[in-house]
Amino acid sequence: MFIVRDLCGGSAPVPIEVYYNGDVAGDSTTKRYKGSLVKIMDYSDADHGLFYTFGGLATAMENLAGILAEDQGTSGNYLPDDASYGMALKKMYPLLPSSIVRAEYGRTDAAGTATYDTSATGTAASKTLTVTCVNDRNIGGWVYFINGANAGYLHYIEDTSTTASLSLATALNGAVEATDDWLLIEPAACRMVDIDATYTGIKSEAGAVSDAVVGIMHYVTAPGIEFQKLDRDKHDGLKIDGARFYHDFIIPSAPTAAGGVGCTNVWTCGINITT
Repeated sequence: MFIVRDLCGGSAPVPIEVYYNGDVAGDSTTKRYKGSLVKIMDYSDADHGLFYTFGGLATAMENLAGILAEDQGTSGNYLPDDASYGMALKKMYPLLPSSIVRAEYGRTDAAGTATYDTSATGTAASKTLTVTCVNDRNIGGWVYFINGANAGYLHYIEDTSTTASLSLATALNGAVEATDDWLLIEPAACRMVDIDATYTGIKSEAGAVSDAVVGIMHYVTAPGIEFQKLDRDKHDGLKIDGARFYHDFIIPSAPTAAGGVGCTNVWTCGINITT
């Protein structure tokens, strides 16, 4: 995950140094990855002091302040109240409410854990992909098959007519087995994504998602195919081997009623002091 530009200033922000520890209750021995989201501690969770930390810790996606510009290793990381050592400095890109973030729908997260979907079924020549999904949410999105009889094929999602199927604009080339791996690309103007476990990219998820964003555009690239916007008139039904997919979005503050936590971006609403 990285910042490509700013809606207000044009260019992406430059990294700044902050005191960072990848855990909140101990000197961190957990690897945190370049490109992962960074949060700042709640005032009410200051047992070991206040500092910048991993964006996936409770409450995840709350008080977001930046994107880590370098890895944190598994040693040499200390809390403010460590008996012997000072905190480590890490470079962080400030994540402003106007920052355009670009994240990949990867096959795995930065730690190597799979982030694709499975458990869908379909019949050859059918336009229906049976899978647990959310009605209407994926209209304008895409399905890309990683393996199986449809490997490499990309399909535009025309409708989610029920909460158990995606209606594709073009028919499946072969049968889809429940063990087939595939990616679901969210609609360009999506309001939610599923951030992966390392908080470095997007996890494919046909079911419910909970990370509030404001989607701008989605993209495809592959060997021999330049980075470009996904276009139904151009890409629907194509076989694109080795395709990679990205989404541009901003991460604003989102009220709880909209699916996000009450204070998402610290540069908009400050730090949540009540949780």
